[in-house]
Amino acid sequence: MLKIIKPIAGFSIPIATHVTDSESDSNRLRIALAEAGVLCLRMEMKLAVVEFEALSEIFGPIKVPIGLTKDGKTFQYSTRLQHIDSGYVLTEKDREKFGDTTFGGLDDKRPGLFETFHCDDTFAEDPAQLTTLHARALPASGGGPTHFMDMRSAFDLLPEAQQLELTALQILYAHNNGNAFPPRRAASSEADSLIEVTHPLIRTHHMTGRRALFIDLDRAKHIIGMAQTAGRQLLQSLQDHAEKYAPRCHHDWQLGDILIWDNASVQHKASGEFKFGEERRFWRHMISGPRPT
Repeated sequence: MLKIIKPIAGFSIPIATHVTDSESDSNRLRIALAEAGVLCLRMEMKLAVVEFEALSEIFGPIKVPIGLTKDGKTFQYSTRLQHIDSGYVLTEKDREKFGDTTFGGLDDKRPGLFETFHCDDTFAEDPAQLTTLHARALPASGGGPTHFMDMRSAFDLLPEAQQLELTALQILYAHNNGNAFPPRRAASSEADSLIEVTHPLIRTHHMTGRRALFIDLDRAKHIIGMAQTAGRQLLQSLQDHAEKYAPRCHHDWQLGDILIWDNASVQHKASGEFKFGEERRFWRHMISGPRPT
């Protein structure tokens, strides 16, 4: 029997426990996630790879991260099961190995730590609808919370006339957006070979019909059809609006937790509130969904 502890009010994260493999439980999980934007599954222990895979697939097909390159080929820019270590400290050997590769985070020594609000996979033609993250190792402190911001409410809080104007706009994205939005930094790696893509600035959720600001300043270049300076100023102002007014919530991790969030509804960011050198490791799957519309 599935038990979902729902929030009483406001933007907060439902926690699901006692999950079975029944289709009725799976449907309730999918509905809870679509409504809330974020969902926590509290596991009694860490899962095996096949168990985590089966649980992720409740929410949709696991994405194999492959994209088209500018020369007409394909490039696999990540693995199906991704190992995320936000506490990993770069060594001198790493710097020699990776050379000019940059990851985009603000922490020069911990490249896996992303402390700016963003969405996952926006530089892909068909970006992941959902992200599933399974806590494998945490600092004694828990490693600091993961924060979420409700981009549906951010859209709702805009004047109606502006909502209508934004609906027609498209954003150009690239793995390396070149001219990063301060204080963010542009990422650069072999994935720079991927083609540039466009996504709507306003995204409608395929299940709920709710509209949301769909912005990722870590990967965005500018708005199609606008002067670059004006388009970038508009994107920054919308991000500033969301960070000032949109409801937020956070998740304090426990070992074994699985967090699922909807990139069509929320932005997220990590915290660096743990001691330098401590492990903060996760498994991650990206879950496919409809192309943003």
